[in-house]
Amino acid sequence: METLVVPLRNADTFLMNAYEELLLSGGMRLIPISQFILRQAANLRATTSLKTPDAIHAATALSVSCNQFINNDKGFRNS
Repeated sequence: METLVVPLRNADTFLMNAYEELLLSGGMRLIPISQFILRQAANLRATTSLKTPDAIHAATALSVSCNQFINNDKGFRNS
């Protein structure tokens, strides 16, 4: 969802298609949100300065022992 916001604002269909292709490629795994992940995200929100979307991202990555996490959010780096 978040990867598409700027391309949608800018009507950049090339970038939207590139992101969707990357996210649906075999090298990427999409993880469904679960009650466990939401509980972990709440814990991260309670103990850091992460906002809800970033806490969900982090909790999801932690839940599957993610070995790569790419984020361009300055607020995330400071949490």
